[in-house]
Amino acid sequence: MMTKFRHKLKQDLPPIAFFGVLVAIKSYYLIDYLSNSQDVWHLLTNISSLDEFGRLAGYYLTHEISYILFYVTALAFDVLVFFSFVLRTEAKERPKGFWEVWFPLMTVFIPVTGFTLLFIPEIRGALPGYPESLLEMLNKISPIYPFFMSMSGFVIGFIGVVFSIWSLSYLKRSFGLRAAVRELVTRGPYRVVRHPLYFGEILHILGIAILSAKPAALALFVIAVMMQIVRARVEEKKFLNTLPEYETYMRSTGFLWPRFKF
Repeated sequence: MMTKFRHKLKQDLPPIAFFGVLVAIKSYYLIDYLSNSQDVWHLLTNISSLDEFGRLAGYYLTHEISYILFYVTALAFDVLVFFSFVLRTEAKERPKGFWEVWFPLMTVFIPVTGFTLLFIPEIRGALPGYPESLLEMLNKISPIYPFFMSMSGFVIGFIGVVFSIWSLSYLKRSFGLRAAVRELVTRGPYRVVRHPLYFGEILHILGIAILSAKPAALALFVIAVMMQIVRARVEEKKFLNTLPEYETYMRSTGFLWPRFKF
């Protein structure tokens, strides 16, 4: 028993430590943000008379609540990933080589690092924005288009995180960052889609790309999607070589979304 525990600790300590620290940092910033959001609490306690604070008060409150809700769901996903690493079972077929070991890690850390850098003020200021002609056109359509763009990013990202949490709740102890075969999960969203977790992640980073309001973010989004597709194909090849029943499962499910029969 102790030998298995030591082996698991040696194998999973890096991701457990990483997500443990990530959850701790995000929790600290969430508590700090909530404790310093006096304007939000003031508006919430006076929501019946919101018009007295000006016509933009409603937009501001909606934006802040959406941001907090988005942050909380993203934090919940990280907590679920942390416990999945703690509880996950031993792999039937372990990852081997660059494409199964290092490439999957790159699909996670490149978008995370890239989007984190994009939200650093000094870096944002050095990056080109969208063309003035496009911004003028959007302003003619609606002077408050930044609010609608922000809300679109929040909604898309929020749906992506919720979908990822739903998928991960079924994957549970079979979850892993690298390409390894543990158990073929065919319940919940996996009943109709082979990679619902990746689909949720794609929606999540699309929401972040919209929120960043920089062309570089859309380029990073495209790169991230391409990497996720390659990662999924690598996993499928490994499952086909390990589990004979996976071929039958592939024929009855969609890749990133359900198969539509006409």
